[in-house]
Amino acid sequence: MDTHDVVTLKAFLAALMRLEDSLSTDLQNHCNEIGKTFPTEIAKLHTLVKDYSALKQEYMDARLCMQEGETQQPRQDEYSVEGDAKLINFAVEVLNATDSVNLVKKAYTESTELGAILFKLRRQTSFMVKDAQNIPEEELWVWQSPTAWAELESGLRQAQAGIGRYLGDFSQYADLETED
Repeated sequence: MDTHDVVTLKAFLAALMRLEDSLSTDLQNHCNEIGKTFPTEIAKLHTLVKDYSALKQEYMDARLCMQEGETQQPRQDEYSVEGDAKLINFAVEVLNATDSVNLVKKAYTESTELGAILFKLRRQTSFMVKDAQNIPEEELWVWQSPTAWAELESGLRQAQAGIGRYLGDFSQYADLETED
């Protein structure tokens, strides 16, 4: 696989992690067909996503973030050949699964090496990160928690899309003591 194929695969996996629902039966069957010839026909993933608007948007956003990230100095823990190899091996399972979205989401939430690699991929392809080098100390916990990251990212996407409702001003509670 060349660099372009790896970017395509990473963007596809990142997009699957962000989908709310499973792929349609037709789209899942197309993934399974690509999985049978993986990695020789990996470029078909790029064509496949164009037929499914929710997947297309997530995929294109992930590709854009990865391309923008190439111009910045990467964090040392973000990229590794070994991590790419594990993602490529995992992709075979994903493309041949009966539910690719749920398989990726399940692996992402597990406390395994693959889960950590997927979490790094999700951060790498997130619209939330413009400057990964200068994360404030008080926000570092979000950077390190897959669950918090996914929830924050989802909430910001919903707000960006105008989904939700105003619950009022909570500033009156800002100085309250909290129990740990």
